[in-house]
Amino acid sequence: MTDPDSQWILREMVSWPETSFAMANDSRTVSQASRQRVKALLTRHKSQSILDAIESLEASQQQFVFHWVDVIARSDSELARVFAGRAVRALELMDNHGVEAWIIRGMDAYDKRGLGYAINVFEDLETFAEDYAQRNIEVSLDSELAVLQAFIIGLGGRPLTINMDESVQAETAYTDSEAIYLPPRMRQFPDKQLNRQLLTAQAVYLWAQNRYGTWQLQPLEQLSRLPDADTTIAIYARLECYRLEACLQQDLPGLARGLQRLNTARGTDRSAPSTVWQAAIDTIADPDATALDSIDWIDRLRDEPLPAAPVYLCTMYPDRVRQLVRKRVDNERERLQRSLSELEQRVVDNNAPDNNRQNDDPTTAPKSGGQFSLAEGRTQSGERKTQPQLEYQGQRVQTPPDVQGLLASIEQDLGEVPDDYLSSAADTPYDAEAEVPMEREYTSESLHYADGALSYPEWDYNRQRYRQDYCLLQEHTVKPGDPNFIQQTLQKYRGPLKSIRRSFEAVLGEDRLLRRQADGDDLDIDALIDAQADLVRGAEMDDRVYSRHRRVDRDIAVMLMVDMSGSTRGWVNDAERESLVLLCEALETLGDRYAIYGFSGRTHSRCAIYHIKRFDEVYGRDVRDRISGIKPQTYTRMGVAIRHLGGLLSQVPARTKLLVTLSDGKPEDYGSYRGRYGIEDTRRALIEARRNGIHSFCITIDSEGGDYLPHMYGPANYAVIDQVSQLPLKVADIYRKLTT
Repeated sequence: MTDPDSQWILREMVSWPETSFAMANDSRTVSQASRQRVKALLTRHKSQSILDAIESLEASQQQFVFHWVDVIARSDSELARVFAGRAVRALELMDNHGVEAWIIRGMDAYDKRGLGYAINVFEDLETFAEDYAQRNIEVSLDSELAVLQAFIIGLGGRPLTINMDESVQAETAYTDSEAIYLPPRMRQFPDKQLNRQLLTAQAVYLWAQNRYGTWQLQPLEQLSRLPDADTTIAIYARLECYRLEACLQQDLPGLARGLQRLNTARGTDRSAPSTVWQAAIDTIADPDATALDSIDWIDRLRDEPLPAAPVYLCTMYPDRVRQLVRKRVDNERERLQRSLSELEQRVVDNNAPDNNRQNDDPTTAPKSGGQFSLAEGRTQSGERKTQPQLEYQGQRVQTPPDVQGLLASIEQDLGEVPDDYLSSAADTPYDAEAEVPMEREYTSESLHYADGALSYPEWDYNRQRYRQDYCLLQEHTVKPGDPNFIQQTLQKYRGPLKSIRRSFEAVLGEDRLLRRQADGDDLDIDALIDAQADLVRGAEMDDRVYSRHRRVDRDIAVMLMVDMSGSTRGWVNDAERESLVLLCEALETLGDRYAIYGFSGRTHSRCAIYHIKRFDEVYGRDVRDRISGIKPQTYTRMGVAIRHLGGLLSQVPARTKLLVTLSDGKPEDYGSYRGRYGIEDTRRALIEARRNGIHSFCITIDSEGGDYLPHMYGPANYAVIDQVSQLPLKVADIYRKLTT
């Protein structure tokens, strides 16, 4: 659509959604001439029945249809007739916004693929309407994640991250006591607001499992010893639903009412199916009931029918949780006792009679090795009024926040903080290796990378803080590929390569004009005017009023970061490899120092970079074979790759340091590293690189790159290549412009 009329139509299509309702309510917006043109069109196509159907609509809908038929007719009259024939049915199936989306889909098909495809879009109205209805009620976890994460943190207890798990069925939600896993999309109700409430309800329910003791170690151990695991877990899950509902009703009645409303909306009957179940419900609804009470009822309920499941019921994985809890309890005990040793030393030092004077009286010297205890301060229900506070030898001490967090987490896992946990470990030497981040120690996937893996932080924009040592990254070397690929590429681009080399050789011959010099080849007029102005003001005249030309000295180090995600399969992978071949040939002309690494990853515990060329390697046969061997891997976890490769680049002694990313799409990885989360982590990594004096630039073939790259790289630090076939030629040209 390049002619003026077509461009006007496109502008109309873009602006219509914002003004459609105002236009529909104003009969003056569709001119009489426009209406006559549509009538003439339908008459010419012998479509009087279509015209009669349109004129049977109410006035606002007529305005809507006539406007769009007139707009579409400016591109193709046959397409306009097909749309007119389906417009009445479309208004029955969708609202105005849905019809507009359908129109834009059809016109987009017309622009890109021709009349036949556009007609198919308009003819296949029912499929589009069904899909639109689903999308109109569906709630994406991505869109709700920031609010949900802040909400769960605000509820208190052990901080739980909210993650997306697409490895299971869409309706599944669960917790492993470290994180809450929710489905990526929610559409169980035919109403978007109810689906949003259901997503929140599942998050609240999983938080309640952790907060109110469903996953305490003692109940988990007893649960593992009961027979018939499937039946046991099913009964335990139902019992805990009733108990946790009672806990929420007591502490957070507003949330409890929200859960009840969802059950009512679904028509779920929460009454007990038998007298035995009613007795169990009455017992575990008591404020003092615990998960152990639920387990005591399991054997008595095995032959009873299960009550109806609440709409927010989530999946349980007790064995998985038990392993995590065991390891966390041991880890937190060691961390707590080391922290108490440090706290004890500070308390002793602060209570010393005179820290600046030798205390010769051993009877008055403060003593270490005492016992800490938890200060009292509970509500009638047994809940703490505030964060846990410590006493030392009977005196209240200021408890650091990290110690409070450990105490609260231990109490959440064990139901209490045992006395032996509160004895300081003053004689226990500090073991740095014991301070392993929770995610790294307890993630089963990380075992694959246990040897030789490097850990890096990741920015969690939901909580506005780093997840320390969260990403595990390992370096691999790309295996050699097709030995004929390099020669075939050089032959394919023989002509353009000569031009590229000549343009790069010209860079070496350039001179730089140095201004405001004490001596030189010519006068610097600007400097001379400034000096004269100083003289008139009575100031000393600056003698740096000359300019001179100096040969350009290139002191540049470049890190080329190549996307090796699975989405680069096929011709994208070929274009990336060809780009690297041409760029390397050109860089050999310039003599710039450069390195090439690929990157990919699957989850935070399986991040990978792929060595292709290090800074100290020559562009020889081994490097060429590795370029040939570049193959697509898994996902695009960019933040950790930027941090690692930026660190390697920062170690190179160069005046100019450039990190160039060659990619085909936005940051994305399995799990929660999608949408804004991945973009914000990548942006933070680029900011860190900039602080280290590294300039970053992205070259992408993603046509939607302009939507997110300005936020990540800055408005002038990226380039979008429209056609994959142009990538090899454009990369070298972009590099030349960046470095001159």
